[in-house]
Amino acid sequence: MFNKTIAIALLYALLSTPLLAQNYVVNVNGIVCEFCAYGVGKKIRKLPFIDPSQYDQGVKVDIENQRVFIALREDALLDKSALFKAIESGGYDPIDIRETSKEEEPMEVIE
Repeated sequence: MFNKTIAIALLYALLSTPLLAQNYVVNVNGIVCEFCAYGVGKKIRKLPFIDPSQYDQGVKVDIENQRVFIALREDALLDKSALFKAIESGGYDPIDIRETSKEEEPMEVIE
């Protein structure tokens, strides 16, 4: 009976704790140059849930594929509305957002 109680308590704890993804990718129409990337990144970096210790102060813009990678602070939740508003305020069109997988994480280019 004791083991069953512990198992139920652990299961309850696991199910009641939200799983927070820490990295997301946003598909964005209109990012075609370095100036565009700089502007989008600058707006997103101001958001309170961005983790500046990852990527380039929390944001990595892939101009070629028109994607923006963002890293969230461990203690923060993603505010999709605020993120999309920040992108739209720069004149760009956010299409969708999803959690990143290891395969699509942006590669760092070493020159």
